[in-house]
Formats: sequence, C-alpha cells, structure tokens
Amino acid sequence: MLLNKQRDLGDYHPETLDAMKNLAWLHHALGEFSSARDLQVTVLEKYQILGEGEHPSALQVMESLGVTHRALGQYKEAQEMTELALEKQRKVLGENHPKTARTLSYLAIAYQYLGQLNKAQELAMSAVEKQSQLLGEDHPDTLWSMHTLAAIHDELGQFTEADYQYHIVVDKSISILGENHQRTLGAMEGLGSTCLASGQFKKAEGLLTVVFDKQKRVLGEEHPDTLRTMVNLASTYNYLGQLSVAEELATVALEKYQKVLGEDHPETLWIMSGLASIFQQQGRLERAEELLIIALEKQRKKIGDDHHHTRWTMEKLANLYRRMGELQAAQELERLIRGQAVKLTF
Repeated sequence: MLLNKQRDLGDYHPETLDAMKNLAWLHHALGEFSSARDLQVTVLEKYQILGEGEHPSALQVMESLGVTHRALGQYKEAQEMTELALEKQRKVLGENHPKTARTLSYLAIAYQYLGQLNKAQELAMSAVEKQSQLLGEDHPDTLWSMHTLAAIHDELGQFTEADYQYHIVVDKSISILGENHQRTLGAMEGLGSTCLASGQFKKAEGLLTVVFDKQKRVLGEEHPDTLRTMVNLASTYNYLGQLSVAEELATVALEKYQKVLGEDHPETLWIMSGLASIFQQQGRLERAEELLIIALEKQRKKIGDDHHHTRWTMEKLANLYRRMGELQAAQELERLIRGQAVKLTF
C-alpha cells in the first residue's frame, strides 16, 4: 500500500504519510523496532518539511517514536521525545484530550524504565484518572494505563496494590479484548511477575506457563513480550530450586535477546545478570563473575549507576566477591550502592 501511494500520490501526500505511519506501527507490533523507528523518523521529517510539525497526525507519530525509543532501550531519548509530544499535544489538543492523556501514560512508562519510579507512579495515576473520566474505566487505553500503574507498584514493592490493579485489568481485558489479545497476555504476565516478586512462586509458575505458551503461538517465540515472560519463568524456576530448568530458559532467553534487541540493550543486560545469579547458586562462581562484570560495565554506561537494575547487579557482584574472599572488591562495590538495597527477582 505504501509503494502504491508513493507512486500514485507522491511522497508527501497525507495518504502516503498515513500508510508509512501504519507500516511503522506494524513493524513495532511485530517487535521490529529499528524498522519502526526509521519509518517514524522519516514521517516526522516529512511533516516538518511540509510545515505541519504540530499537525495531530505528526504528534501521534512523535508519541509513537517515543515508545519505539523505549523498546530499543533508548530510555532518555524516549523520555525526551514523549515530553515533547505531550507539550505539543497540550498546546494543540488541550490538557483533557484523550490523546494527551494517553501520552501522559507513555511518559509514565518512560520514567519507569529510567528507574524514576516515584515520578512514573505520579504520572500513571494522573493518566488513569484522566482516562477514566474521559473514556471510561473499561476503555482499552484506560486499562493500559492501569496496567502501567500496576507494573510501577510492583517495582516499588507495593505488591498488594499491584495485585489488585492487575486482577482488574486481566478480568476486563479478557472480557473486552479476548483472552488471547496481546494486551491481555501482557497483563497476565504482569500479574505473574507480581506473584513472583511477592514470593508466590507456584502461582507465578502456573500463570507464566499459560502466558508463555499463548505468546509463542500468538506473537512468536522471538517477540519481546514472549522473551520477557521466558525471563520471568526462568526467575520463577530459580526460586523454586529447579536450577537446571532456570539455566536452560535463561540461556535461551539471553541468546534471543542478543539477537532480537542487541547485546547492549538494557533488557539483554538484565537477563545476563539473572543468568549469572543462577550460575552463582550452582556454585559456578567464575562464570557468574564473568557475566556480572560484563553486564555491570555496560549497565553503568547505558543506564547509569543509580538505576535499580545497575544497583542490583552491583549488589550481586559484591555478594559474589565476598563469597570468593575478595573483600576489598566487595567493599568498593558496596560503597557505590550507597546502602540502597534492591529487591528484584532473580
């Protein structure tokens, strides 16, 4: 369709730009984030050339580009692009427009991935409130923002609130979108993750196994959503003491993350740290040290020392050094952590 529009109408016709925007969305839905980003950047450049940089369609692409930056692990770029989209939407569409409220939710996710969880929670709560008023509590966009808020509760260790929110989102998503919809499966995976983080390991195993099987069929075995569930399953089996199963899942997940998202993507580095944790429990200390050093070096460059994933890796490496009798190396890392204990899975 895009090629036909370019041939018949030219590169700058609104229908051509819409076709390019839709193709970018499809690439993103398939997990092909680099292709989505390249198309979104091209569309925005064309809107700028046309002098329509604040057209509602251009603002939608700007919002989508922020989401794509996040998926690519470019968290700062995601936050900046989403902030810009929100600022322009407030100016063009108004504070209480549904699209403005949706961008507010995406900004919450951007701050969540930057590790600024309190700011993320504040934005997500505001988005849920606005969308509930503007669209209703059962609208898919409202449910998505509730999902976001639940995930932030989870990362903050507010498991009761996360569990409550996730149950609402799962039940309504099954009713409204269907039990095999991508967002429904994402909410079920989130609920499983909360069960894991709160110590309900058998319940987590049951939920995540169901989600994983469905995601492999619906989305494919290398879709980022499927891989995220695989990681949580590996962590679940790790806590259940099934270390060989955990290692197998985590190893496959790491290989796929490296292939799909790249070796330096923050989520790739997170699963690398998780696999190292499994090796440490197995007593394979040198292999664990090797992976933790690689992950930590890249995390410090990519997301910074203060990100909770970086601090978690520091904590694991410090514990490993103490176990190996390397007390000076352990103490140096513990000073970097600054006494901020991190409670994450794996």
